[in-house]
Formats: sequence, structure tokens, C-alpha cells
Amino acid sequence: MTFTRLKTLTLLVCCTLVALSFPGYVTSANNNNNKKGSQPAAALEPEAVIEEVNAKQLEKLLADKDYVAVFWYARSCVTCDKVLAELEKIDDDTDSFGVDFVKINDKRLAKQYGIKNFPALTYFREKEPIIYDGDLMDEEGVLDFLTSLEAMDLPDRIEEVNAKILQKIIEDTDFVAVLFCPDHETCPPRVMDKQQCRKCAKALQELENIDDEADQLGIGFVKIHDEALADEYNLGNLPALVYYRHQTPIIYEGELQREEDVLEWLVQNKSTGDEDDVIEDVTSKTLSTLISNIDNLVVLFYDHGNDDSMTVLEELEQIDDDCDKHGIQFVKIDDAKAAGDYGIDSIPAIVYFEKEIPNVYDGDLLDEEQILKWLLGQLERDEIEDVTDEMLDTMIKEGRVIAVLFYDNNDKKSQKVLEELENIDDECDALGITFVKIDNPDEAVEYGINKVPKLIYFEKGIPTIYEGNLEDEEKLLKWLTDQTSSDQIEDITDEMLDLIIEKMPHVAVLFYDKDQKKSQKILAELENIDDECDQNDIAFVKIDDDKEAKEWGIDEIPSIVLFERGIPHIYEGDLMKEDELLGWLVHQKRYSEIPEVTDEMKDKLVENTEHLAVIFYDKDDKQDMRILNELENIDDELEKEGIVIVRIDNAAEAKEYGLDHLPALIYFENKIPALYEGDLMNEDEVLEWLLVQKKTATIEEVTDEILVNLINEHEYVVVFFTGPCEPGETCDHTLNALESIDDELDEAGIIFVTTEDTGVAKKYNVKTYPRLVFFRNRDPLHFTGDLDDEDEVLAWITDDDTLEIPGKIEEVNVKMLDKILSENDHVVVFFYAEGDKKAQKILNELENIDDECEEKDIDFVKTSDDDIDKEYDLPGLPALAFYRHKFRTIYTGDLMKEEEILEWVIDLHESTADVIESVDRKTLQVLINDVEHLAVFFYDDECESCAGILDELENIDDDTDKHGIQFVKSNDVKLAHEIGIFAFPALVYYETGVPIMYDGNIESNDEVFNWILEQKADQSIELINRDQLIEYIGSKDFLAVVFYKDDDPDSPRVLRHIELIDDEAAEYGIYIVKMHDKLMAKKYGYRNPPGLTYFRKGKYINYDGDIDDEEEILDWLTSPANMEMTDHIEQVNRKMFEKIRKNSDYVAVIFYSDECKQCPRVLAEVEHIDDDADKAGIDFVKIDDKQMAKEYGVFALPAIVFFKPTSKEPVIYAGDLYEEEQILTWLITQKDPSGDVIEDLEGERLVQLIEESGSIAVYFYADGCEQCTKVLEELENIDDDCDKHGITFVKTRDFSVADGYGVHEYPALVYFEGGIPNVFEGELSEEEEVLQWLITQKTEDRIELITRQMLETMVEETQYLAVYFYKINCNICDQILEGLELIDDECDVFGIHMVKIQDPQLAKRYSIKTFPALVYFRNGNPLLFEGDLQNEQSVLEWLIDDDNRELADEIEEVNERMLDRLMAESTLLVVFFYDEDCAECEEILEELEEIDGEADMFGIDFVKIASIEAAKKYEIVNIPSLVYFRKQVPVLYDGDMHQHDKVITWLTSQDVFEIKNEIEEVNRKMLDKLLEENEFLSVFFYEHNQPDSTASLEKLENIDSETDNLDITFVKMADSRYAKKWGVTKLPAMVYFRRRFPSIYRGDLLSEDEVLEWLRKNRFRQPELNIFMYALIALAVAFVIYTAFLLQCFKPAPPPPVQHTKQS
Repeated sequence: MTFTRLKTLTLLVCCTLVALSFPGYVTSANNNNNKKGSQPAAALEPEAVIEEVNAKQLEKLLADKDYVAVFWYARSCVTCDKVLAELEKIDDDTDSFGVDFVKINDKRLAKQYGIKNFPALTYFREKEPIIYDGDLMDEEGVLDFLTSLEAMDLPDRIEEVNAKILQKIIEDTDFVAVLFCPDHETCPPRVMDKQQCRKCAKALQELENIDDEADQLGIGFVKIHDEALADEYNLGNLPALVYYRHQTPIIYEGELQREEDVLEWLVQNKSTGDEDDVIEDVTSKTLSTLISNIDNLVVLFYDHGNDDSMTVLEELEQIDDDCDKHGIQFVKIDDAKAAGDYGIDSIPAIVYFEKEIPNVYDGDLLDEEQILKWLLGQLERDEIEDVTDEMLDTMIKEGRVIAVLFYDNNDKKSQKVLEELENIDDECDALGITFVKIDNPDEAVEYGINKVPKLIYFEKGIPTIYEGNLEDEEKLLKWLTDQTSSDQIEDITDEMLDLIIEKMPHVAVLFYDKDQKKSQKILAELENIDDECDQNDIAFVKIDDDKEAKEWGIDEIPSIVLFERGIPHIYEGDLMKEDELLGWLVHQKRYSEIPEVTDEMKDKLVENTEHLAVIFYDKDDKQDMRILNELENIDDELEKEGIVIVRIDNAAEAKEYGLDHLPALIYFENKIPALYEGDLMNEDEVLEWLLVQKKTATIEEVTDEILVNLINEHEYVVVFFTGPCEPGETCDHTLNALESIDDELDEAGIIFVTTEDTGVAKKYNVKTYPRLVFFRNRDPLHFTGDLDDEDEVLAWITDDDTLEIPGKIEEVNVKMLDKILSENDHVVVFFYAEGDKKAQKILNELENIDDECEEKDIDFVKTSDDDIDKEYDLPGLPALAFYRHKFRTIYTGDLMKEEEILEWVIDLHESTADVIESVDRKTLQVLINDVEHLAVFFYDDECESCAGILDELENIDDDTDKHGIQFVKSNDVKLAHEIGIFAFPALVYYETGVPIMYDGNIESNDEVFNWILEQKADQSIELINRDQLIEYIGSKDFLAVVFYKDDDPDSPRVLRHIELIDDEAAEYGIYIVKMHDKLMAKKYGYRNPPGLTYFRKGKYINYDGDIDDEEEILDWLTSPANMEMTDHIEQVNRKMFEKIRKNSDYVAVIFYSDECKQCPRVLAEVEHIDDDADKAGIDFVKIDDKQMAKEYGVFALPAIVFFKPTSKEPVIYAGDLYEEEQILTWLITQKDPSGDVIEDLEGERLVQLIEESGSIAVYFYADGCEQCTKVLEELENIDDDCDKHGITFVKTRDFSVADGYGVHEYPALVYFEGGIPNVFEGELSEEEEVLQWLITQKTEDRIELITRQMLETMVEETQYLAVYFYKINCNICDQILEGLELIDDECDVFGIHMVKIQDPQLAKRYSIKTFPALVYFRNGNPLLFEGDLQNEQSVLEWLIDDDNRELADEIEEVNERMLDRLMAESTLLVVFFYDEDCAECEEILEELEEIDGEADMFGIDFVKIASIEAAKKYEIVNIPSLVYFRKQVPVLYDGDMHQHDKVITWLTSQDVFEIKNEIEEVNRKMLDKLLEENEFLSVFFYEHNQPDSTASLEKLENIDSETDNLDITFVKMADSRYAKKWGVTKLPAMVYFRRRFPSIYRGDLLSEDEVLEWLRKNRFRQPELNIFMYALIALAVAFVIYTAFLLQCFKPAPPPPVQHTKQS
């Protein structure tokens, strides 16, 4: 009663305080006086409680809400109730922070979220769960957790907060960056129709990339959608970034989409934002981030407790500002481990990082001026950085390209080399090589370097040693350049090889001799496949080291070994055939085969591999090879099971294991071998045996050689010497019987093996077989009892007398120690680390008191297993502990004083424990598992009342002992929290390991004692026999039967779990019984009980969950799905109905009574609609409970009541109870009052509807989008109106379809007409506006709005597409758009599809810099319009212009509309009709492309079309076909279309060209061709749209046929420039060509008779030369005569003849 009042009072006070803290909530103070009878001035607010939810409701809540706190609790959990009472206090606070707080009791669901102990708290942040591991009783701590930045942190995501949470984060966090974005109403999720929304989304996307880095730097990063708060800060346009440093804000002025700049700004302002100008302290994780992101960083590694460190720190504070001025970030770190990671051995130390390359300062740390000078020097000059071994390891692991100089700072040669190499540091940087140096002899040795200086080049972690002269930097630089450009197989040392094999999954190693010609030749061949190996992720290296080769058992050089995750494969093929080798390497990588190993490889594998199978064979034996091929079939299965299998061809190695006959198989598990004795040809049998060996403990078959190793290496080995033993003999039967105790021995840490060999047996005096010998620390003991009695054998082996070796402290393993502690009352254990010299000295002393302890019946053992200190929760090693009845006391004195230890042990042994024993975690777990009845008192050392309560409970300790109940205490708070205890003190009673918590008055000894006795005596489940079972199945509606085995030690625990839910199950009408009848258990499906069978009206189902989880069992038993027995309406009671209400959203209840006369008839009617209601998602039940009916407002029976989740009050049916259809309609209407809704479609069905429907509107929306839901509700109102106008309206959540149309922001509406999309860009929530837009789209032809994806699809699929790029809020764009709408219909006539798009980023792709713009796509090729967009007619002319339509060197693809237009406009048109699936068509098209340009020159338009309809229209029967249309008159080409020369000749031939009774139009090219081919040609030169030309042409058309009779070709040409070439200066004009000689007609062109007569005269007479021509001829003749005259007259005289010498 007191507690209730206190609770009420506390809640009232909390409510008052909360109310007073919010200005908007004012409550009268008089509320606190209600209990005194005074009336409050205002009604008291309802008490805040954490809402209860079920699994479905939680799922919906997590989908709808970003921040949800879930309190998981269990039934009958006292701590849960206490914690819940505390958490109720912060429910309102969490609401104010935008965190929904709920509670749930669902163990199955809890397990899915990793909840095993109750109570528990999970915080879901945007559906991502995090489990609270703090004290749930500390409600303030919980509130801080729920509203802290750490709890809200999600990987790679910036968390959204509200104003309340933001204020708290700013107050609690020193550094926080806040991205302010527009409200969700302004920018709904995934809706990007506004510029600021898109800008915010883009900024957020970029900043997500630096969220983790900011976290590591201690900078919180959140976002908030709150325009009011942004206005309060005067942030202006959003998005905006505000950085709070110690609650002081600064605004980022840069570009938010440049995340690197933002991060750098945050880091810079973080250091300058400190109130005190000190060097910032960082963590190890932060340091790593800083090194990665800051180019120039100085790190001081120091120790806060070290005087030298603090002195150095004071000095360095003086140069911090100077470093900042020069752009050098200065931080400090007090973390010895981090220092160790960077190789810093002595602290303090300074390391300078430049672009992640470290350099250690080795000067005077107290001289800050010298340090500053050094730092500035590092900044200004480029020198080779010094690194530590850890730094070097990190750089190599990251796969960088590194050149490492191993040197000695005190070595003159090293100094000289270093000076030379400094000259090429910059060149190395340019090559992308990081150049570092290291002065560490040990690290050098690791890489096989014994003499320094030495340089190693690393690429992808593979090292290569430079063998040249390091003082010649030019040669070294050339070598490094070659290394980066050429891919050679790297040479490595043995140490490098070990490192590479360890770190890389696939390594091919060539063992070679560089001085051997064969090796050199093979190496030259293998260099050819190095790149291919790299491409297949196989590292290829070579090593010239005979010793290393021998270590791997390689005798023949050269040899190739492939290491696959450390497992070697030896290549046995021809190394000169590099292609075969490459194929083998790739094959080994991709496919698993049993690798061949050497004996040395095998030894290494045994040492390092947990599960290893080794096949010993002879490769020259055909039978062995057949067996090996069979075993290849199980290689993959073994790999999946984690068993490595290898093969070895080595008879000598086989003999070492005692193998005389090959092949043979030995399985090694943790180095312990077992010999396979079965048929190796049966791979299934081998696989089964190996899996059994791995998964179960069996007696291993060994040889003498294996046995000797086991005895020497293990503490306890039991050997069954069988001697020669055949199947079916006595020894074989005995061995099979002993298999039953192998598991027990394995649990005790004793190895059990068997052998037929007799060598070792003889050594240990075994004369008769079979014989059992137990080796304890190599000391043998023979078993003399009955070998056929395995229980006697087990008892003898595990007996203390057998295990003990007189006069010696036995070494035991962990398993044996656990066994000894569980079976012995008094044990002294010495825990130590193997190899510890101090421990060995202590052991020598302790050996002196071993006998004295034995005399007192105290066991003395020692153990040195790995991690023994963690296993037994020890403070350190070595340690000595005394265990009395499993309770431990650790010795705290001097371990070297054995006499004091002996005295301490004897005192503890002889004393009696009058107090409740204190236990550690390990002991408590043992007690819970081993002790049937256990009471545990949990307390906290900080709990003030615990000590007093504990003193009182000491009084009942002896009484509990008398009743067989062990009473212990534990102050392990962490353990208490793990099992759901948060309030101290607490008392838990364990029976067979099953806990139940005490919820009474813990200060009353009598109450506590009586409660414990009640729990022990509680045996509520009835034990029944077969007859009772048959009777109960027939008489009980719900019967649960627990089948168990009497002799099963687990049965008490199982029964105890079920006893805990017996009473609660009874409230549901479920009767639970138990039965230990094996036959009945088997009948109901349990061959190996325990098991639970549930009978519902005789029908049974079996439980398949966790039988140790009583709450899960209860949930299963009471699940409505399991309790439903028939197809009829189920009858339920109050408790069952409450369960159904929790699990079902919609429930219909018919209340009735046996006394009601109408009820049977109404029930019969309602039964008819039960199935229909079920299909509609409505659970229908009936209840015979008048009182319950009245509680829901039902006062007359029968009555139907409907319950739905959104309303606490049910709805009562007021119609005719005899009309079942009317009832069903009412139920469905109650469930979904909306009635007709927009149909939901997705997938192929939706795509098909879009393609087939003439007019369809598709609403794209997303789950969890509030805006989508609101809009959908509005659009439902216009669904019917759309139907009236012939517009199909559907909705979809199919994101794949949405993505296909470029819809990424939701909600969105797209209208499709004939499959062509158009995006609605208005306000979707205005349904009337949407309806009007849809009707307009249906009735008028408008330019469609499309998305990027839609455009990309249309560019591919549409032959002629005009795209209008524009921006929103652009007046000129809107005006031009109105103009373009006027030519949209005309564009359609010409087959040009016009659309519009808003996408500035896409516009940049097409070189669009200003808006609006128009791009014309002709078969996917873009052309930008550069004219006046405001003149729509010029736009139309530009679009339909042939020059713009045609593509250079390509036959244009046209559609049917464009073909019709061309037919009308083009006088000479060639059309290639083809089919896209026609292979021949492609070849023909390639040929025709050759003459496209030439045809253009002749004025012939050349196009292609792939349309069956168009072919039919023009009566084209065969595809492909080439048709020549001259003024729409078709001529079919019947030649070979594969020969383009013949095609062009045909097209330009006069026979094809001419059209009867019509003067043909020609261009220059055609006219030239006609002049060459025709002797007589008449050309009419004219101008378009000139009256004289038109009139003359009409007259001349009349004489066209007469000119044909005269054999004169008559053509026309509208080319004034070309006419001038022939002397024509005025148009129209007629020119007659006779053998290319022109004559111009000077008469009247309107008189066709005169023209014809003139042509006839010119045709039939000699050519007339005019005066001009005569003059020319005369001048030419005169010029020739005159030239001849001159040559003759001025001819020089011949020289006189030369006289002969004799004549002279």
C-alpha cells in the first residue's frame, strides 16, 4: 500500500514538474490535493504510461517512426515491473524528444533482435536497433541514452533530429555540425520538385561521405528540417551548415557539395574553437582519421602521469599558434597502445605526418624553437621520411607503392647513400612511389636483410630487393621507373616469403637458382605470364634460397609451388610451357583439388591446421592413383566442413607414422592423429568417417610411432592395446563397448586411443591382449579390472587415486580441472603460464607441501592452459586458489612461502562456513548447472541496505541447507545485469537451472524462507497414465502433454520450466499434464523425449520451439492460430479473447448465451459468413459471457460487436441478425470504410497495362511516406471521374517500374497516352487540379514532361525527337513553351515527337549553358537549335529541314509519318525496306551506306525503314527491297543489292531518272552526268516561286514528249549560280547543249511552238559559230602564224665549224 502511494505521489510530482517546464502546458497545483478531497481547478491529465504493443503493431510502428524505444519484458518478472515503473517517469520526456516509447511481451520476436535476458531496452533509429547495456533502473541514464548523439549515430548516415533533441545535443556535445534543411512539408521525402529540395538532397548525399570521419574526430553531425528554427538563426536560403563549438555557432560559407572542403573546415574550426589555446587531445581512432585527412599534422605522443611528458607539453604549447599560422595541425595523444602501433617505444615523442607519411623527430624535445624550425623545414623541403617498423607494416598492408631504405644512422656509408638518394625523392613522388627510410636492424632481418644500407621496392605488398649500387642515384631511379612500368617476377627473401604466404590468399612461388641456365631459361618464359597472374589475383614471386627450398621439401630446382591460403600445391608439369602453367594456376585457384605436399610442408600444416587429413600414397602405383581420383570427389565437401586434405608421396615419412601399407589416411585434429582403417575406394565412407572424427569424440586408431608422440606431448592418454585384432573378435567387441565412454573421457580432458601395434606395448610390459594402460604425465598405470564393463573402466580412469601421481602435483587441462572441482570437496589449484620462470620456482616450493595436502584429503593440481586466467576470472598469473565445495578463495600472500600457504590451506579446510558463501562468475555458473536447488542473493557494494539484509539472511542459511537448498551470494553487478537484474538487493531461486525471482519483502527472513520452500515443493503438473491420457483427450478441449524420460537428467529442468506457466495456461482453459510412457511418446512423434504435444478437441500438433523457454511455450499454446480447431466460429473465454485482440487487427465477436432462444439460429446464420470474414482479414469468435458483453455496452443477446485497432471502443451491429450477407457487408465496411479504391498494380501486369492502355494515370508512391498517404486519400476522390473520361487510374509501389521511367522522388504522377509518358508537375494534393490536367492531356495534344530515364529510353526508341530543356520559375521558358505547343501537332504530322524536361545536369551533357534550349535527336544523334525559339515557325522549319534531318555518311532511319512527308516533298527518294531481325539486311545496309553520300550529290534522298505496315502500304512484298520513288512513282530495283556500284549506276541512269510527260528536276551533279552521257540536252534554268518561271514551265511541259522524239533530254534546274557558268544572266532561260556546247535561246519562252522549232533546228544542223567564236578562231590562227614567223626570222646564225689541229 505504501509503495502504491509513493508511486502515485512520485508520478504526480513528475507530471507537475514536466508541465511547469513547458510554457504551453499549465496545470493547477491543486491537483496534488485530490486525495484530501479538494476539487482541482482543472482536470488532471491522464497518467502517462508506456503503450503496450504486439508484434504487428511494433512492425508498423518501426516502419512509420524514425525513433522508437522498445521495452522488452517477461511474465512474472519482478525486475521488469520495477524497471517499468521507473521508465514510466520518462515517457513524457521521450515523447517531447520525438522518441516513441512502447513495451512488448513477445519472447520469439525478442530473440530475433538478440534479446535473451529480460527486461531489456532496444532503441530503433530509422529501423536500426541498438541494445541498451546500462542500468535500466536509472531512468535519467536511459533518457540520456535515448536522446544522446551516440545512440542516434548510424553508420554513413547523418541522423535527423527535432528542435528539442538538437538543443540537448548542443548542450551535451562540444562540437556538433548541423545541416538545416527545409521542412518536410516543403520538401517531402523523395520529392525533388523544388530547387532548394534538390540542393538539400545533393548536399546531404555528399556530406554523408564525411559523417564517419567527423564522428572519429569528435564532431557530431546531424540534420534538422525546421525552417522556423533556421529563420530564428537568420540562416537565409536553405540548406545551411552551422557548426556549434561549445554551443557557439558559426556558419559555413562555402559550397556544401564539396565534402572534402567541409571536413577540412570543421577540423580547422575545431582547433580554433577551443576556449583555451591548447594542443588538442585526440583518441587513437581520431588520430587515424586526422592522418588520413590532413596534409600536415604533428602528433605528440605523451603520458599524462609522466613529468617529462608534461614539461615537453608546456614547451610545445608555445609553438602551437605558430604551427597553425603555417597550416600545420598540432595534436597530442595519451595512449601507449597507439604509440606502440606507430613504433614509438619511448614517450614523449613527436611525429610529423605529411600526406600520411610519418617522420620522427629525434632532436631536443625541450627546445621548442628547434622543434618549430624542424617542422617548418619539413614543410618547406622534401626529404626521405623516417618511419618505424609499425608504420612501415601499415603502409605495406595498405598496398602502397613504396621504396624503403633500410639504413644505420651511425653508419657512414648509410649516410652517404642517404644524401645521394635525397636527390631523387621528388622524382619518386612524380612516379607515385612513396620513399621512406627506416633505421631498425630487427625489421631488416625480418625481410632477410643482414647488411645495410639496402633498398626494397614494395608493390601490392610484394617486395623486390635492389641489387645495384645505391650511391648511383640515376641507375636506382631508372630501376625504380622500370619497376613501376614493367611487370617482372619479384625476387624475395625467405623472411619475405613467410610474410607473403601469411598475408596473401594465392601466391605462386618459383624456387630457382639464378646462376643455373635452366632456371634462367624458365624464368624468361614465366615472365610472360606474370601479368595474367596479377589479373587473376595470384601474386607471383621468385626466390633463390636453397635452404628455404629444403624447408618446404623441394629438392629439384627450379620448381613452382602455389600457396592457397597457406596450403601448398606443387606443380609437376613442364615449367617451359608457360601457358600450361598459367592454366594450372588459374585452375587451382578456381577449383579445389587435393594438393601434393612434401613431408616438410606436411609438418607445417599439422602444426598450424586444426583439422587436417593426409593421404600417404605411391604415385607409381595405379591402384593408389585410382583411390586418389575417388577421394577428389569429396574434396569440396571437406573444404566446406573446414577440413584440409593433402596428399604425400613419401614412403619414409609414412614409416615414421608406422604405415607399412599404402595408400593410407591419417586425420589430425589439434595435432592428434587418427588412422583410417576402412576402404579408401569408398569415398562416401571416407567422408562420413572424417566428419565423424571432426564432429564427435571417437577412439582414434594410431600406430606405435604416433602413440609415442602423444604420450610425450599430453598429460592424460589412455591406450587400448588390442594386438592383432580382426572384426568380430573379442577385442573388437570390447573396443566398440569402450566407445561409449570416449565422450566422458574427452570432457575430462583425457585422450583415448587404440593400436594394434605391439612395439610400445612391449616397452611398457604388456604381454597379454587386449590391455588398457593409462599414461598420466607419461607415467603408465595398467588396468586390471573387467574390460567388458565400460562403466568400471570409466570409474577407474576418472578416480582420484588413479589420476594422482604420488609425490607430484599433477598437471591438468581445463576439462580435467572442471571435473576435479565438480567431484572433490577440497582442491588447491595453482594457475600459471607455461614458460614462466617465476612460476617454475613457485612450483618447486609447492611440491614440498603436496604430500601434506594429500594426507588431509586435499587434491593439489596445477594448470597452464591458454587463457586460463580469463576462463577462471583470475586477477593475474601465477595464482593459487583453494576450492571448498566449489567455492573459491584466492591466496593473497607470498607464493614462495610454502609453509604459510600450507597453514592457510589447512585453516580453510578445517573451518566451517557459517556465512552465505560468496561466489565468482565461473563458480556461480557451475552451481546453476549442477545444483538442483539454489538460492542466490545478488547485491551491490554501493547498496546501503544490502549489508543489513545479508546479515539477516545469514540466519536462514543453515535452515536452507537442511532442506537441500544451497544459499550463495554474488556482487557481480555485470552478471546480474546479464540475467535481467537491475535493482539491488535481489533474490533468485534456481531449480534445475530454471530461475524465478522473489517479489516479496526481502527484509523478512520468514517470508523469504517460506517462499523458497514453496518453490521447492511446487509440483503442480499432474502425472498421468495411458488410460487417463485417452480420457483427457476426449474430455478436454485443450490439453498439453509433456512427454519425458524418468532417467533423463534434463527432465527435471524441462518440467520446472513448464510448471512456471501451468497456472496461466489454465486461465486459457489449457490443462497441462506430464507422462513418462515411451511408447505413447513414440506414437505422437517423440522417439527421444522430452517433447510437448498439444491436443485441441482431439487434434494434436507438436511443439518445435525451445522447450527450455516457458514463455515461448505459453505463447505457442495460447496462439489463436494454434487454438483454432475447426472451420466453425471458435468459442473463446475472456483470457483467450484478450490474446486474440493483441494479435489481430480486426475481430468480430458474437455474444450469446445458452439461455437465449434466438442465439442458435443466429449462430447458424453467422457460420455461413465465417470463411468470407476470414478471407477479408477479420477473425470471428463467439463468447458466452453476459458480464463481459455488458462491459462492451451489449445488454441484449445475441449481438455482434466489431473491434478495430484504431478505436478503443467497439462498434455494435444494429442491423438484421438473420441476414448474413448484410452482416458480412457491414463487417467489411467497418474494416475498410473507403470502399472503391485506386487499384494497386506492379510488375509485368502494370507494364503491360501501360503499353496497351490508350490513357492511363499511374500514381507512384512509397511505404512509410506520410505525404504519399495524404495525397492518395485526395486522389481517391477523382478515381470515378477519371473513369468517366476514359482514363484508367492505378497506383504502384513497384520501384523497378518507377526507376525505369526515372521516378525517384515520391509521390509522383505520370500520365501515359499510347505508352508515351508525361509527368505531372503541379500540386498533387489539389485533386481538382490533377483531374483538370488529366482531362487536358486526354483531350488535347500537349508537349509531354519527361524524366531523365524516360528521355534516355525515348532517344533509343524514337527516330525523331525534339527535346525542350527549361527551368522552373522561368517566364521566358513558359512563353516559349506556349509557342511550341502550337507546332506540336504539325511535328506529329512529320513524325517528330516533341517533349519537355527539367534537368539542368542533363542539359550540361548536351553543352546547354542557358535556358531554355531545344535539342533535336535524329536516330539518337543530337543537334542543338541555335535560332530564335520565340519564333515557333522557324523552329518547325528547322526541324523538318532535310539538312537537319539527314545524318552525314549514314542512311537515315525514318518512321511512317516521316516517310509520307518525304514522299510528298522529295522528287527523288530511294527507300530501303528491311527487317531488324534480318541478317542479310545488315550486310546490304553496309553496302548501301557506301553510296549514300554520292546519292545525295545527285539530289537523291536515301532513307531506310523497318516497318511491315509501310511495306504493305507501298505494296512491297519481299523484304529486303530497294525502291526508287520519282515524284512518288515507285521503281523496284531487281539487281544485286550487295554490289553498291551497280545500285548507284542504276539510280543515276537516265532510263530510271526520266519520268514521262514531265521535265525532270536535276542538280549540278546530275546535270554534269547528263552532259557526259547525252549528245543533245536542253536545260530550263528557273527560280522557285517566280511567276515568269512558273508560267514558262507550264508551257514547256507541253513539248516534253516532242523533245523526247527528237532524242533531246529535257531537264530543269533551279540554280541561278550554275546558270551563270553557261552565260545565263537572267532567269528563266533555256540552254541547249550539243555535245556539251551550249546555245542560249533568245526568244519567247511562253511560246512553246517557237521553242520546239528552235530545238529542232539545232538538233538537225551543223553547229553554228557566232561572231565571237569566229573571232577567237581567227585570233588563234594569227597567233600561231605570227609565232612561227618570229621563230624563223630571229633564228641565230650557226657557229663556224671548228678547225682541225692539222689544218691550223
